[in-house]
Amino acid sequence: KSDAFKYLKYALALCTFSFGALLLAGRTLQVLEPQVRFTFGVVLMLMGIYRFVITKIQTSRSRDRDV
Repeated sequence: KSDAFKYLKYALALCTFSFGALLLAGRTLQVLEPQVRFTFGVVLMLMGIYRFVITKIQTSRSRDRDV
């Protein structure tokens, strides 16, 4: 059960980062102004990195606690 949530969290972090990169590159939501796309892209990429790091920390803590 824990492994499924771990993989789901990593997948969500990857999707968030990827969508932010697509926004930043201008590949999606082209109806938005460039400044808005840039801001949302950077925020989503940072959120994806944050989610990845938090999941990594939680995984290592739970592994250390089990040992």
